[in-house]
Amino acid sequence: MSDELSDELTAYIDGELPPERAKEVEAALARDPKLKALEARLRATVQAVEALPSPQPSAALRRAVLSKLDEPTWRQKVLQWLTPPRLVPVGLAVAAAVTAVVLWPGQQAVTEPALDEDALLVAQNLELAEDLDVVGLDSADDVSVVAQLDELEVMR
Repeated sequence: MSDELSDELTAYIDGELPPERAKEVEAALARDPKLKALEARLRATVQAVEALPSPQPSAALRRAVLSKLDEPTWRQKVLQWLTPPRLVPVGLAVAAAVTAVVLWPGQQAVTEPALDEDALLVAQNLELAEDLDVVGLDSADDVSVVAQLDELEVMR
C-alpha cells in the first residue's frame, strides 16, 4: 500500500477525485486487501461522524450573538457624532475661543528680563572663578593677595 494512495482515500470516499484518478484508486483497492480494509474503516468513520447530531447553540449564546449583530460598529458611532447638528456648536465654540484669545484687550507683551550686571560679570568670568576655586581661594582677600603677588619683592 503506497502512502500516496492512503492519503487520497478520504478524497476518493468524499467523491472529490477526478475520474481518471478515481479509477486508479479503484484498481489499487482491487489489488491490495490492506488498502481495501483501510477504505472500509474510513467509510465507517465518515458514516459515524455524519450520524452524530449537529450541535445546537444555547439560547443564551444565540441572544448574545444576535445582540452583537444589532450593535452599531465603531465607524457608525463616529459617524453619528460627525453630523452638522453636533459639529456646528462645537465649531462655533472653538471659533469664539480663538477669537477671545487673539483679541483679548490688555494682553501684556512678553518682555525679556533685565540682566543683572553682577551675574553677567560672573558668567563672563566663570572659567576664572572655577580655576580659583580649584586653587583653594575662598575669600576676596585671597584674591587680592594673588593679584598683588607681582608687586612683592623677592628676598634673597
